[in-house]
Amino acid sequence: MDVEKKDLESKETDAELHSTHPGATRDEIAETLKVDAWGFDIVKAIVSAEDDPTEPVFTFRFWFLGTILGIFAGSLGQLYTFKPQTVAVSSLMLSVFGYVGGLFLSKVLPTGILNPSKFNKKELALTVICASTAGKGVASTLIIGAKDLFFNQKYAYVDAIILVMVTQFIGYGAVGLFRPVLVYPRRAFYPTALSGVSLYETLFAQNLNDKAFKLFWMATAGLFFWTFLPQYLAPTLIGVSVFCLANQNSPRFTQLFGGVNNNEGLGILSISFDWNNIGEDGLVYPWVTQMNQMVGMIGCVILIPLLYDNNVWNAKSFPFMAQGLYLATGKKYNQSKILTNNALDEDKYAAYGQPYYATSWAFNTMMQNMSVTAGIVHVILWHGSDIMAGARSVINKKKNAEGAPVGGTELTDVDETYLLTSVHPEVPHWWYGLLMVISLALGFYSCLRDDSLPWWAFILTIVMAFFFIIVSGLLAAFTGFSPPFKTFIQLIGGFILPGKPIANMYFTTFGANTITEAVAMCTDLKVGQYMKIAPRAVFWAQMYGGFIGALVHWVLNHIVLEQKRDILLDPNGDNNWSGQNIIGFNTKAITFGTLAPKILAAGGTYEWLSYAFIVGAVLPIPFWLGHKYFPKVGFNYVNTAILSWYFCIFTVGVNSGWTSRIILGFTFQLYMRRYQSAWFNKYTYILAAGLNAGTQLAVFLMSFAFQGAGGVTVDPPFWALNPNPESGVFSDYCTRSK
Repeated sequence: MDVEKKDLESKETDAELHSTHPGATRDEIAETLKVDAWGFDIVKAIVSAEDDPTEPVFTFRFWFLGTILGIFAGSLGQLYTFKPQTVAVSSLMLSVFGYVGGLFLSKVLPTGILNPSKFNKKELALTVICASTAGKGVASTLIIGAKDLFFNQKYAYVDAIILVMVTQFIGYGAVGLFRPVLVYPRRAFYPTALSGVSLYETLFAQNLNDKAFKLFWMATAGLFFWTFLPQYLAPTLIGVSVFCLANQNSPRFTQLFGGVNNNEGLGILSISFDWNNIGEDGLVYPWVTQMNQMVGMIGCVILIPLLYDNNVWNAKSFPFMAQGLYLATGKKYNQSKILTNNALDEDKYAAYGQPYYATSWAFNTMMQNMSVTAGIVHVILWHGSDIMAGARSVINKKKNAEGAPVGGTELTDVDETYLLTSVHPEVPHWWYGLLMVISLALGFYSCLRDDSLPWWAFILTIVMAFFFIIVSGLLAAFTGFSPPFKTFIQLIGGFILPGKPIANMYFTTFGANTITEAVAMCTDLKVGQYMKIAPRAVFWAQMYGGFIGALVHWVLNHIVLEQKRDILLDPNGDNNWSGQNIIGFNTKAITFGTLAPKILAAGGTYEWLSYAFIVGAVLPIPFWLGHKYFPKVGFNYVNTAILSWYFCIFTVGVNSGWTSRIILGFTFQLYMRRYQSAWFNKYTYILAAGLNAGTQLAVFLMSFAFQGAGGVTVDPPFWALNPNPESGVFSDYCTRSK
């Protein structure tokens, strides 16, 4: 038994802690359950222990709704890639649509093969898994956008679809092989999935008039109408800054207190009234995760101004916040001037000079690198023995009487939902193996088609991704947080393939995006387990959703790149559109893929971006040792992977929501969890579901009706809560002057 497991034991006995409360309802459990700071026992109050394994899921209703909602989710997911606030497609909003659509079809379709029974929660959950899978994969389109905007190269339709599908399905194949470690264990509870599970359980509860059901619909309706204010009519509500209202002429105030526009400022003490900006994290992330995040946030708003004021990396020559490349003079760096045939030209480079980062973006990269190795070492130290035990149980194929893997560690201790789900045939490993072989073959095709990434580099990035899927998956399962592996993989690609930015893009896409998609699919597999859905049904739902999404991503990506090209190339974008994700991806492809040995190796301008990997690997060790010898101090609460990432969290994007999020964290995950535990257990996650669903529904409608995604832009009138940009201020009244 490793040391972290010992600390998860409360004053209760182990038997009491893991009791399944036989015969008790969810409400009865919620009345008495005390959830600790790690959060995973909340599952007992959310997930029903009852199951009917005969309920149909592969119905006409599923295929119809899965297709319609898959197209919808794919469109929305791609749309958000071009938004100032980059957020994922909410499975909760899809759940609302699926629920309403399912009930409607069950009433209007004739009884029989098209309508075999009442619409059930498994059917809804499977529909949402299918649709949310279609909404993923958008990260793979960054290479498509970067080659279009910065290299003037466009993909053929079929090649783009294959590229998006490959990164999803390679990761999915790996996840299938790692299920015993990443999905089955009770401790792998995926906190970000619990709002959706709570919603499914509530919508299909026998008493549709109960408080949770009413709370969900009230939150959904309320946020739907409210979101039209901050996201359209009154953008000042995205972040109200009393400091900028008091002083509308200070660039320094903009840097510190501004935060409603992309790259405006740090948003210190801004209060946001926009749920799209705040998000559900304060409600659903375990308190241990939030403590680490909060410390990192505070560190970020202290360090970024200090770095700028002390002119670290010539900070004052460049914008306070930006993701682009610059000459030493502060002018934009024209990457085409150092490339010949998309590869580095040494003579041109010597004549034009090296590129530079804004200091905030360099710091962002350094802390991301630190977070990656900190996450790897953290998992090895705290969970290494459990991973090995789980792997041995899979290799030996030992099973106990109920079908759960043998063992007595965190990663072999399965929960009741696994045992209930095990009545259905499991997905054979060869299914996932075949999927992986086909996906790898298509990946080779993509590399050969573009003639950019060598075959050996493709294999290397896939092998790296498989290892990091375990690390990232476990951290997501335990804390809700996943380290940002993209930067790490980009840097490795830069050193092994110097001078080749497009090859670096492919290396990153096949490596980092495979990890991201795999962890997202792990979450969906866990939802399927919580809802006791047949594993083979979940497999085919994800396959179908991935195929639909790949088709949709390319279409919408192409439309936005054509219609919003100038805005996407502007580092600041506007209130509605931003190319920050593509710009950041291209920037790192140039600096890492072309110039890594020159500016990131020892002696280079940004050598500390590489040294950060070493620092990150060392960071977790003192806390692990400290806890080993002083177990009561609380060193086990420190997660240096989370801390490192949140030390740079406000160096990009819209930053006015973090104060509101911290307030929510203290309110729900500290006070309510401790002192109003019954209310917290019953209603927190369903409240988060309603707030998310209403907000994303409103954002989607506005994007297509008013903000250009549908081809028409209707600007709102200027007034006090929507100041005219020509007046020289942002929407929060911070000055635009530099």
